[in-house]
Amino acid sequence: MNTMLNASDWSNVGAAGWITPVVAIIGGATFLILATYWKYRHRTAEVASPELRRTLDANTEASRAVLAKLDALDQRLATVEKTLTDIP
Repeated sequence: MNTMLNASDWSNVGAAGWITPVVAIIGGATFLILATYWKYRHRTAEVASPELRRTLDANTEASRAVLAKLDALDQRLATVEKTLTDIP
C-alpha cells in the first residue's frame, strides 16, 4: 500500500484543499498582529496613568540619589586606595 502523495493527487483535492490552509495562515497572522497591537496599547495606557507616572518619577529620583551616594563613596574609596599605595 503506497500512502505517498503524488503531484497528480493534489489536483483532485479541489478548492477546499488549498483554501483552508491559506485562510488559516491569514487568520493566524491577523490574530498575532492584533494581539501584539492590543498588548502595546495596554502597556501604553498603563504608563500613561498619572498615578504610575508619579511612582516612576519617585523611583527615578531615588535611584539618582543612590547613584550619587555610590559615586561619592567610590571617590572616597579611590582616595583611601591611593593613600594606602603611597605608604612605603
